[in-house]
Amino acid sequence: MANVPWAEVCEKFQAALALSRVELHKNPEKEPYKSKYSARALLEEVKALLGPAPEDEDERPEAEDGPGAGDHALGLPAEVVEPEGPVAQRAVRLAVIEFHLGVNHIDTEELSAGEEHLVKCLRLLRRYRLSHDCISLCIQAQNNLGILWSEREEIETAQAYLESSEALYNQYMKEVGSPPLDPTERFLPEEEKLTEQERSKRFEKVYTHNLYYLAQVYQHLEMFEKAAHYCHSTLKRQLEHNAYHPIEWAINAATLSQFYINKLCFMEARHCLSAANVIFGQTGKISATEDRQHRRA
Repeated sequence: MANVPWAEVCEKFQAALALSRVELHKNPEKEPYKSKYSARALLEEVKALLGPAPEDEDERPEAEDGPGAGDHALGLPAEVVEPEGPVAQRAVRLAVIEFHLGVNHIDTEELSAGEEHLVKCLRLLRRYRLSHDCISLCIQAQNNLGILWSEREEIETAQAYLESSEALYNQYMKEVGSPPLDPTERFLPEEEKLTEQERSKRFEKVYTHNLYYLAQVYQHLEMFEKAAHYCHSTLKRQLEHNAYHPIEWAINAATLSQFYINKLCFMEARHCLSAANVIFGQTGKISATEDRQHRRA
């Protein structure tokens, strides 16, 4: 790495994350992606400071990383390999940057460039994808590739990435189980690392997103029973983790009730409608609370 203090590298990364979170409407009307482009420039600076990727990872043919590439790409790892040593640690940090560059390009509607960065991220994580340090990042990269291919209407490819994410989550929970490192922690000082509870919360949210995207993919493929199952699992997990938008949750629950009605499962349909009604009733309370907080601010 270039002779730059590590704290400065971390500051650049955190500044890039902050710019990435700026809502589009807060940018100039004629430059809706201004903050995204500024974030991208900082991420590229961090990438340059980290140095080139390890040769054996960077020079592998891209075709090997596609969804049909076999066991070493989207298949399940044979064992847990932790990224030990400076070369492996640098590879993982570069993977974090490639992931955020991928998301950045997708956010600015540059899908091909976004795909390229996300595939590079997965390539760098290839050996370590089941490790405590890398599992969350790997699943997030595959989830985003699943969304990208869905937007291209290549649903089977999206399905391959998303089902791989689900299988990785299940294998990790079976073989390791402890809350994994959040990708952003790679650029945090030791005293600011997340608690086990916060790590678990973030990882479970990543998995809930995975189930949500799978529900949509199965719906597109007209696998309605499976779509309903994944939709139900998503709604249940969102409630358990208190991570939902009331209106969206209520609409999804009401939609699921229609599936049960068509299957003549009236008890399940009634349960979904009752739950939708209860959660929808929270919208006024939440709006009032937010309004009071805004006034205090």
